[in-house]
Amino acid sequence: MKSARIREGFADPIISRVVVISFIVVIGFAGIEATYGLWTEARFGWGPRQIGLAFMLVGLAGAFFQGVMTGRLARRFGEARVLAAGLVFMFVGISTQGLSPNWPVAMVGFLFVCFGQSICFPNVSALISQAAPPDRQGEMLGLNTSGMALGRVAGPLAAGQAFSMIQPGAPFAMSAFLIVPALWFAWAIVRRTPRLA
Repeated sequence: MKSARIREGFADPIISRVVVISFIVVIGFAGIEATYGLWTEARFGWGPRQIGLAFMLVGLAGAFFQGVMTGRLARRFGEARVLAAGLVFMFVGISTQGLSPNWPVAMVGFLFVCFGQSICFPNVSALISQAAPPDRQGEMLGLNTSGMALGRVAGPLAAGQAFSMIQPGAPFAMSAFLIVPALWFAWAIVRRTPRLA
């Protein structure tokens, strides 16, 4: 019974694409989270204090972006377009971080990622809620959460291997690479939801 409902969820062209976007983006993002402290230590000589301050700054910025800007952007441009824009910001920010020559540039990239994530993931939930029948919304949101949880398992494993076997910046390259197909799926959602976008 549950497998039939999961198949039914994946049969919906919007829900299936949103779930795939969440899964692959979380793989990359969780991989960066898992290796960020090691990367900043290798790249900039940071210790726990600097890493903690960086996450505090980005946490405050994320609360502002999500609390003040996400809803306004979604009302003006539609959830699908804001999702796609969030992925673009994440791609630019991750690339900037990975290629940064110094820590101030890396922090600018970190803020781009923070902004992108803040406007991206709330609209994932909104698109699923709009596409699912009213009596199935919780189930489809749970399906997406399960996919994200799997991504949080796979991401650190892949990023740890990339960090140790290739180079410290490899998790950023992996994450940026994963956002490319996510953008393709997001654009397909934009084209399927003209009334929302």
